[in-house]
Amino acid sequence: MKYSKAMERVRSGEMSRSDLVRLKRNAEQKLATGDTEAQQVLDAINNATPTDSYVLFMGFCPGADFSERLDTEWKEQGICRFDYLESEHQVVRFNSICQGDLVVLKKRETFGRTMKLYGHGRVKAVAYDEDQIRYLKMDWSDQDQVIEVPLMGCNSTVDVKSIEMVEDEMPQEFYAWLEV
Repeated sequence: MKYSKAMERVRSGEMSRSDLVRLKRNAEQKLATGDTEAQQVLDAINNATPTDSYVLFMGFCPGADFSERLDTEWKEQGICRFDYLESEHQVVRFNSICQGDLVVLKKRETFGRTMKLYGHGRVKAVAYDEDQIRYLKMDWSDQDQVIEVPLMGCNSTVDVKSIEMVEDEMPQEFYAWLEV
């Protein structure tokens, strides 16, 4: 295969998130021009674990309506989805999540101040449904304790943070909750 070196680099686990993004763009361009072997590189990237991890604080109540909550369905199916495709900037954020990243299910409690956390899990893989909509295959934690913590940053459904930012802002209660 002509992309074996690129595939080896991806599978080595030694590529940063930004390196994977650049390689993915190149592979997508090659695929768009008819180079079908580039699909194997894309598949490897979709299942790669970057050297730098993210925490995704993910809302799960469409329209902020708790009666419409999706978290129980996601946990049962072992997935996490973002289907509000009209919000392009949030789709970009969701698409930045990789295998190995931590997903924390959140619901704003006091607007602009606090959020409640309803569960967490690790991304096992990236997948696509029959409509080519990206979703995450998850390994959800069994613990079901709900805690209230300070809201980190923006009030959007998809809120991606670096590990360093989370370490700087989250109280010790958060780490006890994660069972670290």
